[in-house]
Amino acid sequence: MPMWLRATLLVAIAVWSLYVGFRNEKRVLARLARAARGSVPRAIGVITAYFLALVAVLAVFGLLASITHSAGWPTVTIVVLFIGLTLTAPFLWILAPAEAHGPTSSATSFLDLRRRGAKKGVARAIAYLAVAYHFLLLFPAIGGTAMAIIMIV
Repeated sequence: MPMWLRATLLVAIAVWSLYVGFRNEKRVLARLARAARGSVPRAIGVITAYFLALVAVLAVFGLLASITHSAGWPTVTIVVLFIGLTLTAPFLWILAPAEAHGPTSSATSFLDLRRRGAKKGVARAIAYLAVAYHFLLLFPAIGGTAMAIIMIV
């Protein structure tokens, strides 16, 4: 697969993931708040499972890609990695702060969760852990997948 096609598809996935992520954000935030059921420990478990599931999806597609690469099919390897990236990239943006609802209000994922019905402690647990998991788990996994797509010969 030529490099220009890989780069074009990566840009297309990035644009598509922004669109899908922001479109589904309200539903996912409401679902996370409902799944926590008002309990901070449960909120910690929910957000941990959410990010671990996303990384697990990328890991499965990475494992499939390594099998196809070992078989000598570099194009199939790249396609498998693109599929994994397409499935998980929209969730990279889910807990990004939405726009402020007035000139004096701020935009934070904590406030977005509060607007979706989460209690203060639950919203804090989800928002703070989401930032940590985003930068420690999901962002490196998606970045590694994108680099693998570029580097495979």
